[in-house]
Amino acid sequence: MGDPTGKFNIRRLLKGLGLLVVLLLAVAFVLGLLSLQRTREIVSEDFQQQQLILAKTTARQIEDGLEFLRRELKILNYSPAIQYLETVAWSNRMQVSFNDLSKLGVTAIMRVDFEGPHARRAYILDAKGPRIVDQDFTNFPEALWARNPANRGRIYQGPIVIQSQGDHKIPFFTLATPVYEDSVDESHPKATGKLDGVLVLKVDASQFTGHYCAAIRSGRTGYCWVLNSDGVFLYHPEREFIGEDAFTARGRRNPVINFSKINEIQKSKMLAGEEGTSQYSSGWHRGVLGEMTKFVAYSHAKVTPDGSRIWPVAVVAPTDEVYGTIHSLYVRQFLIQGILIFALILAAVAVIYYEMRWSVELQREVDDTTADLRRSREQYKSVVENARDFIFLLDDQGTFISANTSAARAFGTPAAGMQGKSLSDLFEADAAAAMVSQVRDVVDSRKSAEVKSPVRIKDRVYWLSTHFVPVFGEDGRTVDRVLVMARDITDRQRMEEQLFQTEKLASLGTLSAGVAHEINNPLGVILGFTEILLDRIPPDGKEHEILKTIERQGLSAKRIVEKLMTYARQPSKQEEFTNLNKDIETVLSLVQNSLLTHKIDLDMRLARELPQVHGDSGELQQVFINLVNNAVAAMPEGGKLTVITKVNPYSQMVEAIFADTGSGIPKEIADRIFDPFFTTKKVGEGTGLGLAVSYAIVNKYGGNIRFETRVQEAVEGNRGTTFFVSLQPETTVTAKGAKK
Repeated sequence: MGDPTGKFNIRRLLKGLGLLVVLLLAVAFVLGLLSLQRTREIVSEDFQQQQLILAKTTARQIEDGLEFLRRELKILNYSPAIQYLETVAWSNRMQVSFNDLSKLGVTAIMRVDFEGPHARRAYILDAKGPRIVDQDFTNFPEALWARNPANRGRIYQGPIVIQSQGDHKIPFFTLATPVYEDSVDESHPKATGKLDGVLVLKVDASQFTGHYCAAIRSGRTGYCWVLNSDGVFLYHPEREFIGEDAFTARGRRNPVINFSKINEIQKSKMLAGEEGTSQYSSGWHRGVLGEMTKFVAYSHAKVTPDGSRIWPVAVVAPTDEVYGTIHSLYVRQFLIQGILIFALILAAVAVIYYEMRWSVELQREVDDTTADLRRSREQYKSVVENARDFIFLLDDQGTFISANTSAARAFGTPAAGMQGKSLSDLFEADAAAAMVSQVRDVVDSRKSAEVKSPVRIKDRVYWLSTHFVPVFGEDGRTVDRVLVMARDITDRQRMEEQLFQTEKLASLGTLSAGVAHEINNPLGVILGFTEILLDRIPPDGKEHEILKTIERQGLSAKRIVEKLMTYARQPSKQEEFTNLNKDIETVLSLVQNSLLTHKIDLDMRLARELPQVHGDSGELQQVFINLVNNAVAAMPEGGKLTVITKVNPYSQMVEAIFADTGSGIPKEIADRIFDPFFTTKKVGEGTGLGLAVSYAIVNKYGGNIRFETRVQEAVEGNRGTTFFVSLQPETTVTAKGAKK
């Protein structure tokens, strides 16, 4: 007989072992569920933040696109061909703008005439070509708005209007600006300044927003959609939704699904101008029907400069795309555990074998998922690193946490070396204090902010459009970091300043012409009678000396008037061409002795085989003499004058460059140096017309003058002023003439 006690002990051992295995597996099952939940939270939060960045970036791009349309409308409005509706020229000028603006959804450009024999006539250019329409536009909102004098120089943006085309609805809006006769050209040498009409852009809002949203992909199949301030879809991948009310369109398509959550998000969050993330129930996704849950991240674009109207922007993706990999992993885990439970009841060895197999499989899946997440993060990191904008992360005290390559390059510091530095280490004191204050405001308010201002970085002034975006902590409420995205808009700012300078000089030119004319008449009388009296009075008398003094001062005033006339009354442009190098050599030969007297070294680098430029030889020599005299005045103790000629490889303009090592131009007067009668010289040493006349001469021939300066406080050896005179080469002017 066998030992019943031994069998009993074995049975108890097997039973205890089985209970232990079941207990351990139950614990593992519970831990697996907790791990699954935590993993879901981490992955979903990371994914939502990535979607939020996409939504914010798209919103900023839409804002920049609207600003671009407003700027192009202003530039088109400044054209004489548009202001005076010149025959043929108006349609050609509209076509140039339409070729570029049509890519952003502009479907038509319309110029309505208020005055003259063709009042209420509209000049229109669209995809069908140019045409003229006789219609009463008096009660058009754009026309009523434009007639208000208070709106001069402003931009009108109309509300979204839904139009039906076939089976689809298309949302349109308009941009408009009053047309005043302010510009001058050969046919209109004197502007009347009166209101003559309104210039209107008609924009397809779905094409405009689709330009920025169509390519958006969140995860594998996520997409972007845009609403207007009334809750109407401006863009959606489902074409039938565009132009429809977002609160009812989904329900009409699938009335079984409850869309109350997304409707509440749209009403209380998105249309209220908030930013954030959430989830909602949907009934379809890219052709797949059925109830599903989606992640949504939302921001908004400021449609008007004052932010009174917004377009909410949302990026959505199914949660299954995020949870799918995790779910499949854990489902597989639970199946394996079930098999192991059954196997361990039969044999402890089988339990150990299957447990090891499960652990290996789990590790592999975790590694694969980790690798996928790492690749996704690297992709987003690559986008940030390769962006042309300055992007960096700050804590609430203004200390750098990280920075992208563009920011590091601008500061001249490796990206890794910026970590731990404060704003005051890299910016000037005033700029650093202002930025720290802005960071703290964003942390306190938990709202994004935008600032446009000049900032000096390593002896260079940048105009930056800076966005401050709060980064929320794990609790989703507190803000301990701020993402700063700064775009370099220096070139755009310079263009706007040049446009403003041109408008200002045009107005001053008209004033100067009137002043010069009124002064010239009494001057002629004074000099005439002075000459008569000089002939009658003996030359050795005191009266003769007084008359000579009157004559000298009168001639001095006459010279000033002549310079005013040169500045104000520009003759009609002629097809004159001159050799730039010879003109510069002539000027430098005249001032060579003056340079030696003032201990100024001359470095002349004239390019060979330089094409002839459009301009009068004598007038251009006057420009160069003014620039050389200003350089000499800026170097009272001597220095170096460098003169260079070359062809600019980007603009194809011929450039004459005059660089001195003087004290530079202080920034507080830099905007005024081209103003007539503005001078920093002592009384009697200058009239303040030199640069104003030079600007007018160069501008007359289709060129431009700009300058760069480094003030006296800069590092020794790296200061002075450089003037760039850009002129049109003969080939460009000839080609334009042939085209006309």
